[in-house]
Amino acid sequence: MKRVALQEGLKDIKNELEERGYEVVDFNDSRHVDAVIYLNNSNGFMNINNTQGDNSGAVIINARNRSIDDLVYIIETRRYERLF
Repeated sequence: MKRVALQEGLKDIKNELEERGYEVVDFNDSRHVDAVIYLNNSNGFMNINNTQGDNSGAVIINARNRSIDDLVYIIETRRYERLF
């Protein structure tokens, strides 16, 4: 199961991801996550670090103008290209 960190206030996205089997954690959770989803907050990522020391860092996704299917595609493939 993939773990996704979610910015506070994105309850609809949280519910949809949980229904699809994702573990959704708070944006400030210190555990490893596969993706971080936020909504147009350019200042929110100044202190994010990949503490794993390998190439398994989280994909960071701005949810603005993206459907739940778009978000799932990005989480699963770690690619944005289908959206352009």
